[in-house]
Amino acid sequence: MHLLFSKKWLLIFIILLPSISVATGLPPEHEAKRLLLAVQHSIDNSQWDKAEEQLKKIAELDVPLDAKFHYLNGQVQLQQSEFDLAQKSFEIYVLQAGEEGEFYIPSLKMITEADEKKNAVVIKKEPVNTADLVLEKNKDSYLESLKTLYLTDSSIDALVLRINSILSTHPYQGARIKQKNANKGAKYSINVNGNELQIQEKKYDRDGAPTLLVSKMDMYGVDPFVKFSCDYDRYICWLYHPVSQYDRWILIDRDEKAAEELSDAMARLIRLLQGGK
Repeated sequence: MHLLFSKKWLLIFIILLPSISVATGLPPEHEAKRLLLAVQHSIDNSQWDKAEEQLKKIAELDVPLDAKFHYLNGQVQLQQSEFDLAQKSFEIYVLQAGEEGEFYIPSLKMITEADEKKNAVVIKKEPVNTADLVLEKNKDSYLESLKTLYLTDSSIDALVLRINSILSTHPYQGARIKQKNANKGAKYSINVNGNELQIQEKKYDRDGAPTLLVSKMDMYGVDPFVKFSCDYDRYICWLYHPVSQYDRWILIDRDEKAAEELSDAMARLIRLLQGGK
């Protein structure tokens, strides 16, 4: 009887085994949190390749990336001697989490470590291969770095993630001193559907009440050159509308470097949505 009982449960266990190895049925936002815990466990056990795969799965869930994602990704990139990518990941964490972030100080230290290791790398001179030079010339290093940073093979997805990262870390408040999570000014995010660009704009009135506006724009025939400008007295930068080129389109806080990258990334995205390169 005991033998039959053991065989019965052994059979049930074998039947259930396949279900143990497949992905969970959790909603994406909960699955992302589960995978973040798994990434932390992999890093704690020096399983760097496994951690990278888990981070890639999180990026594929199409959910907003938690600040901790960038901190863990920075650790993985640093371990793999990808110093530029590691530094960018830690910088994104610092900007998203702020001084109150759990890993604020470690991130600052690792930014310094990545910078020092990057500068210490000795470039060896090797014979030049003409074919390699042609391939490198045709390769968009900015896009390639974004795809590696956000663990995706899609240039469009990488640009959308980068643009939303800049928008989330530089919300327009119209003040010299920024308040974290303040309900004032304007906040933006973008999405892509086919060749259509969708812009979500959330504006706040003086009482902090939000107004949400979603606009959609077909990219065919749109000028891919996106200009930007800044007003240093009013603590604001903006992108000009690619169709109505004298209208302010997207507002961010006063950061010329961020505005310049935002305009460049948006121009690249428009070209890709138009079927260009």
